[in-house]
Amino acid sequence: MLAPVPPGALNDLRDEDPATAVEVHYPPVHVLPLPPENITSADCSVHGYYERFLDPARPRILYSNAVTPERARFTILHELGHHILVTSGDGLLSDLDQLAGPQGDPVEVEEAACDQFAGEVLVPAELMEQIIGDDPVKPRHVLETRQRTNASWEAVAVQVANYPERRTAVVLIREPGQVSFVARNGLQAWPRGSRVQSGGPLDRALRRDSRRRPDVYRHRLAGAENLYCDTARVDGRLAVAVMAPQRSDGGLTALEPVEPTWKTRDESCEWCGDERDVGWCDHCRGRRCRSCSRCGCQQPIESPVCPECHLENPIRSGSRVCRDCEADGLT
Repeated sequence: MLAPVPPGALNDLRDEDPATAVEVHYPPVHVLPLPPENITSADCSVHGYYERFLDPARPRILYSNAVTPERARFTILHELGHHILVTSGDGLLSDLDQLAGPQGDPVEVEEAACDQFAGEVLVPAELMEQIIGDDPVKPRHVLETRQRTNASWEAVAVQVANYPERRTAVVLIREPGQVSFVARNGLQAWPRGSRVQSGGPLDRALRRDSRRRPDVYRHRLAGAENLYCDTARVDGRLAVAVMAPQRSDGGLTALEPVEPTWKTRDESCEWCGDERDVGWCDHCRGRRCRSCSRCGCQQPIESPVCPECHLENPIRSGSRVCRDCEADGLT
């Protein structure tokens, strides 16, 4: 997407005030700051949006001015990518549709392309070659790239993730137990705010660094898979992780596949009330009860009446009273 960028514009977009640079090199685009409560786009991966329908002769880039300057620059350049795709780079839209395929989401592909455009402007490929070279990607590469550019963490993540010709994800963690931003290469998207696997390297990323530990990418989402994970704390509010199928030291130890979510969900037996957490049934896609071995294929017509509380409650196998009465010490 850098091909349609006018000569001389790259340096200005990279180093000068981004709003001014866009208006100078891309008239008649107008760039306006807005408070964060006015940024309402649910599709964009950044704090802003591109508007061209209210006044086609005067398209606008609107962005939040309540973020860091690096973050605002990334947002403005991301939205500039949308403008380029519908103007000088409109021929790329058909390419994006082909990348999405019949089952894919063209909007998601376009968002990823605009992320990559912003990253390419802010982080030159030559710098990636200097920092990473032929090494497997590691969190220290992300940290060094951030130190040597004016790019936001998100822009750096996008560039580092897309540098190697292999499946890689760079994950930013700002809140315990959830992903803040994910840049990926050859992997499915992982939405902001998604929960991570409890006790894994991503879950502990804000507390301690990890090296070559397995973790689940897209935890509890369709297409989840085990990847190796390296994490590094930037400070108490930010950690960087790199996830890939290969170990960061070049090792080739195989990872166990992730069980589908339907095989790991927590359920109680409708017959006896005990936990259904043993094996699984391929017909109802549920696990079997640890006490009576029943799955979810057959449902009880009605619960038995407890002789103690006289309520229709599940009774554990081998017990005279229901589980509630049993918990109260009534036998």
